[in-house]
Amino acid sequence: MRILNRFLAFILALAVLAVCIVVIVEVIAYAINGEHLIVDWMSWQRWAERTTFNSTVIKVLSIIFIVVGLILLLAELKPRRVTRVSLQSDEVATEAAISTKGLAVVARTATTDVDGVSNASASASPRRVTVTATAAERDRAHAQALTAPVTTAVQTRLDSLRMERHPRLSVRVKPRSR
Repeated sequence: MRILNRFLAFILALAVLAVCIVVIVEVIAYAINGEHLIVDWMSWQRWAERTTFNSTVIKVLSIIFIVVGLILLLAELKPRRVTRVSLQSDEVATEAAISTKGLAVVARTATTDVDGVSNASASASPRRVTVTATAAERDRAHAQALTAPVTTAVQTRLDSLRMERHPRLSVRVKPRSR
């Protein structure tokens, strides 16, 4: 479930809960003394009794609700962002995949396994894997010399995954700052 969906569901649940509490309070107040307590719903009832379905207000409100409903429907029908990369499988009936976060972890682990690399970060999408490594030494020449071994290590690890489409690899090695 998307983060926005969770947030909207939470807000909607709070709104429904608030409306239910107000309705319960109003029903009890009307049963006890015959008047409203929080919301003047009796004026709404009088307005609804004298308003017809052909009135302009009803038509405008209907159009607004239809437009909002269509926007929400289109937002839900929009395809999700691809977060999995398909892997080759020996069996026809088996479908294997790795998440883009998992792919980034694989790339980062392969980078930190290289001697001379003290730290690494990686990000991945189905089309691209980006690795930024920090060399253990402050020398720029040493950091540049690590670019080829890091690239080889990460590419070898990515090839071992047997992905159906190979993402483009981008490696950057920077010297240690302190």
